[in-house]
Amino acid sequence: MTVASPCDPVPAVEAALAAARASPLNAFIELFPDAGERARALPADGPRPAPWGLPFAHKDVFVTAGRQPTAGVGHGYRWGGGRTSVALERLATAGAIAIGALNLDPHCYAATGLNPYFGRVLNPRDSRFAVGGSSSGSAAAVAAGIVPFALGTDTGGSVRIPAALCGVLGFKPTAGTITDPGIVPLSPSQDIVGIIARDPVLLRAVFTVLRDPLSAGPGDAGAGPLRVGLPTDWIRTEVDPEIATIVQAFLRRLLDGGAVATDVALPPLDALNACAGTITSFEASALHRTTLAERPDWYPAAVRRRLVAAADVGRDAYDQALRNRDRYRAAVLDGAFGVADVLLCPVIGGPAPRLDGIEDDDVTAAGAATLAFLRFNRPFSLLGLPTLALPAGRDRNGVPVGVQLVGRPGTDDFVLAIAERLGGPMDEVA
Repeated sequence: MTVASPCDPVPAVEAALAAARASPLNAFIELFPDAGERARALPADGPRPAPWGLPFAHKDVFVTAGRQPTAGVGHGYRWGGGRTSVALERLATAGAIAIGALNLDPHCYAATGLNPYFGRVLNPRDSRFAVGGSSSGSAAAVAAGIVPFALGTDTGGSVRIPAALCGVLGFKPTAGTITDPGIVPLSPSQDIVGIIARDPVLLRAVFTVLRDPLSAGPGDAGAGPLRVGLPTDWIRTEVDPEIATIVQAFLRRLLDGGAVATDVALPPLDALNACAGTITSFEASALHRTTLAERPDWYPAAVRRRLVAAADVGRDAYDQALRNRDRYRAAVLDGAFGVADVLLCPVIGGPAPRLDGIEDDDVTAAGAATLAFLRFNRPFSLLGLPTLALPAGRDRNGVPVGVQLVGRPGTDDFVLAIAERLGGPMDEVA
């Protein structure tokens, strides 16, 4: 199955640029004025398979030729490392046209969409409620129909969280599947390029372009019906009943398609989140310690608070967390994935919070929302598992609710194929 690209990409790119300029969502930090020129330079012998000729945008953490990213930080900050992004080079070779750099939580170190430098990103569904992050602009731009797909990065849920809250698809591939030295790091052992889209077929086409050569894993789970593992202990004790009902309704869709469900046991959420938090803290502190001391104005209060706490994580604790990660991964692969092909759980355990009454640098609100948003997402980043966030319904306030499908390492195509079989495009907003 393929997605048709436009015969003439110029109108599509120009329309995307116009929509971005007119949008009230504050999704973009910068638009690229040469996007139309690059569209006109494509060979006029289309159409070709997607993403050829399609406009897209990327979180402002990707290095482009002649431009260093802001990482969502003002006061003249530009990240000074890396080379031109491999992901962007691969998309350019495939004929996709980048139209701009997207807004985000500063330094990728929060998950709310609040930004005191460039202003917050607004949720296209309802601007009173959190848009999520840190790939906030990426999800908002796709959900609003400005671009058909966008790139983000995901360290602990930064693609999946805003995708869920905006009602679109957000995919975090298997760890190591997309190696890109041209992105701003946060926790290098967990960072990975992610994709947000409305159409699952297009999402897989983009992933096929982005993935490293020879990274393809098994395309299916073998003979027999799809076995869906439900972490019932997590859902029973950690999930709002309204969200649990939506998860069960999504499970029924899978069962109606021939899947079978089984309860699975996973390590405790507290233990997984503590392990992931230790690794992220140690690696983020190592990256930012010097700059934080020299230029504290480049760090919002909420980020400064997290980095100050992160500095207390020592090497011994970090090494123990790495050993624990290996132990948890083995337990999940041998246990839950011994009886299930995919796992199903919510992206966020409760309804989206309202953030319209707080400041963009509110330490308490940003910290509380970030921890709540990360709770069901960091474990799968920690374990390096391919994870797809899909729209599953709406909460009591009408804000989209997402679920996660989680596969074994290397089963990225298999997980994406499940979304294709459910039908698309998936779009709870536009």
